[in-house]
Formats: sequence, structure tokens, C-alpha cells
Amino acid sequence: MKPVLRKDTLRDTGQGKGHLVNTDLETLIGLRHWLHAHAEISRHEVETAKHMRTFLEEYAAPDRIVTLHGAGFAAVYDGFGHGKTVMLRCELDALPIHEVNTDLPYRSKYDGVGHKCGHDGHMTILAGVAQRLAQRPAKGRVVLLFQPDEETGTGARQCCTHPNFAQIEPDFVFALHNLPGFSQGEIICRQGTFASKVKYAAIKFTGKEAHSAQPETGASPSMASAELTLKSRDIQGKYDQPDNYALMVPVYAHMGVQASGVSPAMGETHFTLRATRADTVQAMWAELTAYAKSLAVRDGLRVAFETKEEFAATTNSETAVEMIQQAATQAGLHYSHIEHAFRWGEDFGEFTKRYEGGMFGLGAGKNRPDLHNADYDFPDEILESGIAIFTELIKLAW
Repeated sequence: MKPVLRKDTLRDTGQGKGHLVNTDLETLIGLRHWLHAHAEISRHEVETAKHMRTFLEEYAAPDRIVTLHGAGFAAVYDGFGHGKTVMLRCELDALPIHEVNTDLPYRSKYDGVGHKCGHDGHMTILAGVAQRLAQRPAKGRVVLLFQPDEETGTGARQCCTHPNFAQIEPDFVFALHNLPGFSQGEIICRQGTFASKVKYAAIKFTGKEAHSAQPETGASPSMASAELTLKSRDIQGKYDQPDNYALMVPVYAHMGVQASGVSPAMGETHFTLRATRADTVQAMWAELTAYAKSLAVRDGLRVAFETKEEFAATTNSETAVEMIQQAATQAGLHYSHIEHAFRWGEDFGEFTKRYEGGMFGLGAGKNRPDLHNADYDFPDEILESGIAIFTELIKLAW
């Protein structure tokens, strides 16, 4: 049953039409716990999206729902007067990580799947913003985007290119990410690259099987694969600079079969490349693939390349960062500038390369497990901070 908000839980932040009201925190915490317990991985977020749609219809019905890629959708709240369109984004997907928090009454019900990046909290924050928009913004239009497939790097891009996204066309785009290692409720941001350009790709060699007693009668990828892995370290060293870090990390390798008498014909190695700038990643990949081609020629192999995931760098505009800093001040939250971009990737970069906007961090606590750790759990204590800064950003965009 939908709880009734008491009058003493309501607070006007404007006059007449379009005022924003406080949120029902108890209901939101219940929502977050449900989402945590029913975690779904990328490209399978059907029940998560359905639950979020139902929650919005019951507690803060939008003017319309725009269906987007996969399980993704946008809830649109039209203001009473003309103004800008501001889009806030959260992510629907969890990770293929088994939860070890056995003491949580709301621990994941599914083995091998858990909300270990805090997307359950991000969704709940947007649900809280929706509650504040229930009586509609004073001006403009607010779009709450519930995006699928962030962890694969495909969701934002496919939402942007979906035909229905033309109905949104935002003037400003904003997103947050909870960040363990920072004080609870702290806002962390920087102009320029906030989250790195990331490329995850495979290099596959194909030769000819032979008896391991006569390897010269075949063409094995073993030496080429080993030398390629070592070469990645040299390439990283060439491009890794104090003002523009670079990483090239071998993350997976497979070759041959488990049989003593078979010299293998196939082998593949996967690499993750990341840097502050996209051109650095492109240059590293060009060197690695050129070297792989030379090894293939030398050893009589065929070589193929496959990009499995790719995250555009999330780049914050000057205007967006000024708005984020001002919103933090107005919400009574501490703002911290960081000197260097985070090494992780975030597909929100697909939005910031198309529209004015930015991403910022929301401190989750200094003594909390890191993101993507099996024991991570988003802290309910920072929900109100996330709702508050998004609310201020909406008003600044008017």
C-alpha cells in the first residue's frame, strides 16, 4: 500500500505551481532494498525496469514514458512554463559478481549476480527526484533516464541513437556515481575528462595443429601470443605520462587444448586499454595491432581483431561543472575538485560528447569496500544527498 505523506514531511521550495516537495525516505529505502535483492545483469534488466515503471506510476506519475533501447525508458515531467530540458540518468544493470554479504536481509536472490556498483542506489535517487517532481517543475522539462547496459558500454550509445530519443533532445545532461573512499555526501568533480576512455578488445591468432613432437609441421600461436603480451607492457610504458596516464592490461588468454600431444592452432588474448584521452587509446591499439600483424606474418598465422566493449571518455563541460559546484553549495554539500580523471570507464560519455553536461561523484564513505567488490553495498545514508543536488541542478537549469 502506498504510504500517505504527512503534512509535516512536505516543504515548499517555491511559490504556487511547480513547487518541489520532500521525499518519502522510508519508501525509497524499501525500493533500494528490493532492487538490490532482485539484481539483473546487463541486457537482462526486464524486471528491474518493470518495477521502476510501476513505482513511478504509483508515487510520481510522469506525463509520459519514452521507451528506449532494451529495457531502457525515460520518464518525462513537463513544467508549467517554458524552459530548458534537463536529463538525469541512472543505470538499471547489476554485475556478474556473487554477493558475499550474508548478513543483509535484502541480499541478492540470484547466485552470481549483485549490485556491486551501486546502481540500485542511483535508481533510487532518481525515484526520489521523481517524488519531488510529482507536482511538476515550475519551468522547462525534466527527463529521468533509466538506462540499461552501462556495464557493457553499449547502453548509453544505443539509447542516444534510438529513434525515440528525438523526443527528448536535452539541453543539459547530468549523472552521478557513488564513490567509496570519499566522505559520505561529498561531491567530487572536475572539468574535462572525469571518467576514462576504455577499450576492451581481443586479438586472435589462427595457425595449424600438429603433433607436439613435431611442432615444425604446424603453425602454433604460442610464441606470438606470449610476445604480444610482453609487448603490451612496453607500449604502456611509452604512453604512460604523469599528465596523461595510460594502461594496457592483458585480462584473458586461451590457447590450445589440454592434451600433451597437440601443438595448438588457435590462441587469443584480451586486453583492456584505458587513458584520459581517446587519442592515446587509439595510438596504443594501433601499435599493438601492428605488432600482432608482424608476428602473424613471421609465424605463418592469421590474425583477427575484435572490439568487445568500448566506453567513450566522460567529459565535463565548464558550464556543467560550475552548475554542479553551485548546486552542491545550495544543497549544503561539500564540494571537492579532483586533479586527475578516474581510471574506470562510464558510458555516460556518449551523452556528454553529444550534449552539454557532466558527471560527478557522490561520496559513499571512506571506510567502505570498493566498487565491484563482492561485499559492496550502497549506503542508504547518501540517498538524500543525491536527491538534493539533482534537485538543485534542475532549478539551476530553469
